[in-house]
Amino acid sequence: MPIDVACRQVFLASPGGLSAERKLSRKVFRQHNESRAVDYRIFFYVHFWEDVAGGVGRPQDRINPNLDECDYLVMLFNDKWGTPPAISGPYTSGTEEEFFRALELLADSDRPMRDILVLFKAVDPARMVGPGPELQRVMDFRARLEESKSLMYETFDSDERLRRSLDRKLRDWLKDDEPKQPRRIVIPETTVDTSGLRSRDREELVESARTFAGNGLLMQAEAAYAAATQGGEPELLLEFGRFMRRTGRLEQAMALNYRIVEDSQLLVTRSAKASGLRVRAMSNIGVIQRDLGELTESIRILQEAVQTAETSREPIPVDECYALDNYGWTLMRADQPDLALKQFQRVDRIRAEFGTVDQRVQSAINLGRYLLTQGRLTDATDYFSRALKDLQVDSDQHLRANALAGTAEALIRLGREQEADELLRQALEVNQGLNNKKGQSIVHGLWARSFLQQDRSPEADPHISAARELTDETGDAQGRAVGAWLRAEAARRRGDLSGARALLADAEQVFAEATDATLRRDVLILREALQEI
Repeated sequence: MPIDVACRQVFLASPGGLSAERKLSRKVFRQHNESRAVDYRIFFYVHFWEDVAGGVGRPQDRINPNLDECDYLVMLFNDKWGTPPAISGPYTSGTEEEFFRALELLADSDRPMRDILVLFKAVDPARMVGPGPELQRVMDFRARLEESKSLMYETFDSDERLRRSLDRKLRDWLKDDEPKQPRRIVIPETTVDTSGLRSRDREELVESARTFAGNGLLMQAEAAYAAATQGGEPELLLEFGRFMRRTGRLEQAMALNYRIVEDSQLLVTRSAKASGLRVRAMSNIGVIQRDLGELTESIRILQEAVQTAETSREPIPVDECYALDNYGWTLMRADQPDLALKQFQRVDRIRAEFGTVDQRVQSAINLGRYLLTQGRLTDATDYFSRALKDLQVDSDQHLRANALAGTAEALIRLGREQEADELLRQALEVNQGLNNKKGQSIVHGLWARSFLQQDRSPEADPHISAARELTDETGDAQGRAVGAWLRAEAARRRGDLSGARALLADAEQVFAEATDATLRRDVLILREALQEI
C-alpha cells in the first residue's frame, strides 16, 4: 500500500578540498533514506553544488535557487576558504555567500530554511601560527561564530566524528515538525590575531589561551596554544592535549601526547622529570583510547606507563599514581574489578605517604566509584563525602565536580533522588565553568536516570537529549552506551515496548564496546523487564 513520506531538503556547502568528507556526508543521508525513511516517514534530499548544471552567467546564481528551497544547510570547512563568487561584491567566497544567504532565509518566515550546521575539520595546530590567507579566513569565520553566541559550530578530526555529528543533527531534524520560528542571527566582525601571536612570549600566550578557553572562545584559545607550543615544550604539549581532549578533538589530543612519548631527547634522558613527562603522556593516550572504547590498547599503554614509572631512577609518585589511577579505570571498564581494586589501593597507600590534599581526594573518589560499581552504595557515599569535606578553596574543581556527581549517583541508586538534585545542580555548574563537556554529559545522564526512577519521563527527556549531544561532541564510548540505555529505558517507561526493544537491539554493539558493571546490571534489568511483558 502507498506510504506518505515527507521530503526535507538539505544543501551541502563547502569550499574545495573536502571531496572525501562530502562523499561521507552524502552516504550518511543515503543510509537514512535506505534504512529509516519509511519508519520515520521522512526522506532527505541533499543538494550538492556538483550536481548543478553549467551554463551562461555567474555560477553562484545557478546554485542559490537550490539553497532557497532547502530546509537545512550543512557547511564544511577545513583549510580553504574558496574563491570570490563575483569580480566585485561583498563576499570573498561562494561558501560565504551561501552562509549569509542562509541566514537571511532563516529569518524569513516565508522561506523553508530552519537550521544551519557548520562543521570545521581540524587542521594541524602548527599551521595556525602562520596560516596563510585562506586558513586565516576560515579561522576568523570560526571566531566570528563563537563571538555571536547564537550559532554553534562543531569540529571533527576523524571520519567517525563527522559521521556522528551529521547523524545526530539528522536525528534532531527528524523531530523538527513544529511550525517554523524565524530567527535573526547577527555574526559580529572579529579576527584571530595570528601575527600578534607570533610576537608574544610563551608565558603571555599560555595565559591568553587559558583566558580564551575559560570564556568559551575556543578558536582563539587553540591558536594561542598552537603558538605557545611551537618549541615543543612537553609541559605545554600536555596542557594543549588536555584542552583538545576536553573539547572533543580526541585524535589531535592523542597526536600531541605522542609527540612527548616519541621525543628523542626525553627518550635518552633518564631524569625523574623526563620519566614523569613520558608517563603522563602515555597515561593520557590510554585515557583517550578508553574514551574511544579501545580497551585492549588502553590497557597495553597504561601498563607501559606504570612500568616506566616503576623503573625511573628517582621516584615519581605523582606520575606513577596518575598512571595507576587510569590503569585501574580501564580495568574496571574491561570487567576486571579485582585487579582494578589493587591499583586503587596501591595508589591510596602511595598518596597517604607522599600525596597532597587534592591527590588524597582523588584516591577517595576512585575508591568511592569502585564501591559504586560493586553495589556498595552506602560505603561509596562515605568516600565521596570524605572527598568533598577534604577539598580546599583552591582545589582542582574537576575533583569537586566528580565528587558531587559520585555522591549524587549513589543517592539516586539508593532511591534518595530528592537529596541528589542539589548535588547535580552544583556538579553541572562546576563542569560548565570548566567547559568540561564530558562531565556535563555525565550529570545530565544522572539527572535523566533520577527522573526516570521517579516516573517523570517528560522531565528526563531534555536531559537525555543534552547528554546525547554532549557525548556526540566528546566521542566518549561509555557515554554513548549510557545514552543508549537511557533512551531504551525512557521508551519502556512511556509504554513504548516495541520502541524500547528496538533501541536495545540497535544498541547491542555500543554496550559491547563500553560498559561498566553498573551499566551492565541496568541493561540486564531492562532486558528482563521487557521479556516479562
